[in-house]
Amino acid sequence: MQEEENVPQGDLRREVSLFGAFSIGYADVGADIYITLGLVALYAGGATPLALIIAGIVYVLVGSVYAKLSGRYPYAGGAQFYAQRALGPMHGFIAGWGLMLDYTIDIALFVLASVGYLGYLLKATLGFGLLLVNPYYAFVSALFVGFLGFLNILGIRESVRLNKLFVALDLATLFLVLGVGGSIYFFFNGFSWKPPSIGQDVPVGNFLYAVTIAMASYVGVEAISQAAEETSNASKTVPKATYLTISLTLLVALAGAFFIASSPVNNDEALHPFAGLALKVPIIGTLLALWVGLMGFLINLASANSGVIGVSRVAYSMARTGLLPEGFRRISRRGVPYISIAVFTIIATGLIIVNGFSTSLHLLELIASLYNFGAIVAYIYASISLVKLSANKQEKLLGILATVACIFMLTLLVFLHPEGRILALLWFLVGLTIYFLKDRPVHK
Repeated sequence: MQEEENVPQGDLRREVSLFGAFSIGYADVGADIYITLGLVALYAGGATPLALIIAGIVYVLVGSVYAKLSGRYPYAGGAQFYAQRALGPMHGFIAGWGLMLDYTIDIALFVLASVGYLGYLLKATLGFGLLLVNPYYAFVSALFVGFLGFLNILGIRESVRLNKLFVALDLATLFLVLGVGGSIYFFFNGFSWKPPSIGQDVPVGNFLYAVTIAMASYVGVEAISQAAEETSNASKTVPKATYLTISLTLLVALAGAFFIASSPVNNDEALHPFAGLALKVPIIGTLLALWVGLMGFLINLASANSGVIGVSRVAYSMARTGLLPEGFRRISRRGVPYISIAVFTIIATGLIIVNGFSTSLHLLELIASLYNFGAIVAYIYASISLVKLSANKQEKLLGILATVACIFMLTLLVFLHPEGRILALLWFLVGLTIYFLKDRPVHK
């Protein structure tokens, strides 16, 4: 890839370290498994590991694309920035609009998941189960979105501190549940998992649907690139953080998949699958489940926090290049795009409140599908951008493989998620209408 000229400069502060960058990405993508694992298991049953392996292949390809591009172009915007440099303003806008859907949904989805785990914890300790039922589930979730918006307006340092603390605790918890707890479980029960027959043991339609939900288990690695302009030595730090996130996420997802495939999952457990796994552990299961409930609450809150960081930086990047109104690039004295933060936390809150009278499980499935739609569109653009911007044949091949894999996943989403398909289409139509009605920037 050749060095790009005339890269727009901003006023964001470089206050994020390697572990800080990793914590942004891991909190986003690593928390996915806390909710999607249960949904995947509901549909795939014993084929849960296979669904996560298929989605994991797409994830590795996409993550590698981001590692290559973010090292060369360490600027806020991620796929939006890459697409605009490679293909022009309209494509940059579409990629950015998809990311804004992804991150806005991220905020709503993971606050909902966070409250789901909090509800489990309160029910298990105090017998208080209202937080697992709408509209209370949605109302409390909306309050937490407001808290995250306030935290982010305080500054990137304060925001990332929350992620770093919760991610460190989460990694220790996962070692206890999947490492220690899993070893105890299989010592007492044995390892008897066998690949089921797709079509006989698991209906093909259910399995493919599970694959699309499994893809949501890996969405979020691109959040690291959004903080590139706030990361020290970003051209080296961001790729390192990306590869570290990919490795740990795959390890956790597959370990959890083999564990949960050992027994059926009901609708209630799907809202807090890791707590359900902890309960299966002999001797220490009850106490471990309570701790997992607390950690599920915290790590999903951290993931939603990554969504706030991500969407505000995408909007900032788009405003800086003329794709959104100038107000979205305004920086506060604390060095953050405060208007972008405020606008999108309000949108996420509205999304939760409007859907507050759906069943909790249906709400999670719908929002998870929208989360996928926004991310996959951006991933396709990032992959095509690598092909366009790179002169290296291996990188071009990586971009082509990632593009094909993402198009396959998008095709499944379109056919298997009718509600998500309609809402995602409306989102992009609204975006394109805004783009063509405003003065458009000239591609340099």
